Amino acid sequence: MRTSFGGLMMKRRFDRHVGATAAFVAAFNSLIVSLPAQAQLEEVIVTATKRAEGLQDIPISVTAFSQNDMDIRGFSNLQGIQEATPNLNFSVQSAGQNVARVTLRGVGTETLVGGGDPGVAVHIDGVYVGRNSVAAGDIFDIARVEVLRGPQGTLYGRNANGGSINIITQRPNDEFEANVDLAIGNYSSQRARAVVNGPLTDSISARAALFSDKRDGFYNNLFNGRDGDDKDSVGGRLQFLWESESGNEVLLRGYYQHFNSIGPGSTYLGDDIPATATGYPAAHITGVSSGPRPPAGAPISGPLYSNVTTASGDPILPRPTGLRDIRKDAPEFLDQTIKGVDLEANFQISDAVLLRSISSFQTNDNEILVDSDNSELPIQTRYRNNEAEQYSQEFNLISQSESRLQWILGAYIYHEELQETFNTTTPAGLLPLTVPLPPGAVPGGGGIAQTRIAFHEVDSYALFAQLSYDLADRTKLTLGLRQTWDEKSQNRPTGGQVDLTNGYRLRGGGALGPLPPTTADADWSELTYRASIDHELSDDSMVFASVSRGYKSGGFDLNGGALLDGQEQVPYDPEYVNAYEIGSKNKFYDGRVVLNLTAFLYDYTDLQVFRLTGDGPLTDNAAESTIWGLEAETEFAVTEAFVLDASVGYLDATYDEYFVEVPPPTTDFSGQTLNYAPEWTAHIGGEYTAMIGDARLIFRADWSYRSDTYFDRANTDFDTQDAYSLFNARIRYDAGSWFADVFGNNLGDETYVTGQLINPPFACGCRTVNVGPPQTYGVTVGYRWD
Repeated sequence: MRTSFGGLMMKRRFDRHVGATAAFVAAFNSLIVSLPAQAQLEEVIVTATKRAEGLQDIPISVTAFSQNDMDIRGFSNLQGIQEATPNLNFSVQSAGQNVARVTLRGVGTETLVGGGDPGVAVHIDGVYVGRNSVAAGDIFDIARVEVLRGPQGTLYGRNANGGSINIITQRPNDEFEANVDLAIGNYSSQRARAVVNGPLTDSISARAALFSDKRDGFYNNLFNGRDGDDKDSVGGRLQFLWESESGNEVLLRGYYQHFNSIGPGSTYLGDDIPATATGYPAAHITGVSSGPRPPAGAPISGPLYSNVTTASGDPILPRPTGLRDIRKDAPEFLDQTIKGVDLEANFQISDAVLLRSISSFQTNDNEILVDSDNSELPIQTRYRNNEAEQYSQEFNLISQSESRLQWILGAYIYHEELQETFNTTTPAGLLPLTVPLPPGAVPGGGGIAQTRIAFHEVDSYALFAQLSYDLADRTKLTLGLRQTWDEKSQNRPTGGQVDLTNGYRLRGGGALGPLPPTTADADWSELTYRASIDHELSDDSMVFASVSRGYKSGGFDLNGGALLDGQEQVPYDPEYVNAYEIGSKNKFYDGRVVLNLTAFLYDYTDLQVFRLTGDGPLTDNAAESTIWGLEAETEFAVTEAFVLDASVGYLDATYDEYFVEVPPPTTDFSGQTLNYAPEWTAHIGGEYTAMIGDARLIFRADWSYRSDTYFDRANTDFDTQDAYSLFNARIRYDAGSWFADVFGNNLGDETYVTGQLINPPFACGCRTVNVGPPQTYGVTVGYRWD
């Protein structure tokens, strides 16, 4: 009886849903038909295929944002665009480093230090950026940001197996324009931006863009008032464009950004089972044994948190429980400088062929100090300094004719050098001499320091081609191949954790002093590809299907790892993605509605995942995963004055096979969800424009949603950010030559974690987390000259 009743009720619910859906479709169609014909959406032009094409005309899943889109939505960096991009996750990791973690459709990176590579590539004006920290910077004076989902290995190369984020800046032109805007808000935020553009001669134009952005910290330091997660950045870009009457052009671009602040900030989450009443670990490593029991090289732990006092002699207070409350004593800081120069040249070899050359040189010096014990006690600091420089050269031959065959041929060279210095220090003599320690320990604690210096070098070469052929009037076949050769080397002149007093090396079996030098060399090569077919059902509707292969280079860990013959480091291997995708791009009702749908399936193998050792995180190729998902994006011009946009992403990303055997016991993570891969992402936004004379009054509101997100492979409740929503809004009065607006982001003041790291002492599983921005609000005024 229950089954029959349940079946009847289910049928009735289904009938109601069908009826409701039919009624909604009928009402929607009636509304659309009644709309004024002039309510149309603007065509979006992108360069995802390295040629300018309409976003609706290419068989690639792309989300694009113009500078106006960024401004009106309140986005000033890549962290903002995740709110309106399906299946994109972006966070800045800052517990001893300053890098961006970007994950797209579940594919990203676990290795954030050393010579590790991103799983989602970032390109700025066609130039691949090797260091993740650049992606954490500000975005200003852009033409657009393009998020290309799925492997982009054919045109964009290695390390684009999850996709590519392309930032295209505004180019100089021969029309005079200038604009400036100022924004102030809570947390003492002050932002100033300025752009000037114009002709210098009949053939040379120039463009300069400058910005400064400052604010107080989002974290409240209850100990000394040095609030974390503040901001103090300045930057600029200067460009010169020469154009000939025959269509040739040369663009020279120089850029600079500097960040100098307390740092991006992190807070101590603790352990899922606090060991003490204060919420801190019961013990922390104090030094290394000199033997015989425990044997020489064994770690010595002591109750530092309960016995060490502050500089003023006060005992430790209970750990703050608010995610934006901290209590730290160390003088944390971030000092980062990014600068470089690009030269892009486009020459018309003939009416049918364009030759493009992009040359680039960039340096990135990234220095950071954090209080790694996360307390007001002087227990441990962590310092990291990365000095990177990269050079790249790319040549493209691009067809320009209107024939049925379109093609692009390319060659690419990339060279990077990175020097990384990493140091953690626990001073000697922190404990009172009356505190008992095991035999072999220095009374009061001998202290321990780890210094790791590594020199990384990368050389990458590639040849690629992509052809598109019109099989019929409305059917196109695209085939692409790229052969990549990667070479990496690493030299570590020193390393290991050493007792500051007795000189014994941690786990060194009685050895004294730092580890001896080790070296490493490895090379890999891979053929990546993309094949797609698309068919136009009508002038406004297209379906497509594609298969592609992505590849991320192997590498070497900064810390520890297996050695051959005691000196040669063993690398971890590349990871691969085989991706299958079908989709549809559509315009309806005279261009008033855009609807894009995508379904995808990934075979993700040899995942580069990390495990924790006494020396820190190490990378293994220890996992396989099957990922599938759905995405929908739509934009709807309800009237000429009112536009709605929305997106939704569904993601099923789990480990098929993932066993960790070291350290024992063996742990099986098969069936668990991948890190930073929420099942649902969604966004709804609306923009209404009212005319007041010749001026416009613009109302913009956005809601975004992200379901439960895991930060650890075990998927425990403690390592999970529960589902949350964010609300942003802006009202702008735009009189043409000037504008003013009021804005608010995270209006619900949601407190949410964006990223997590396991923190020393690793044995306790202590978590350090990064927290998203709180509620912010303010006003902006701007002026334009033209």
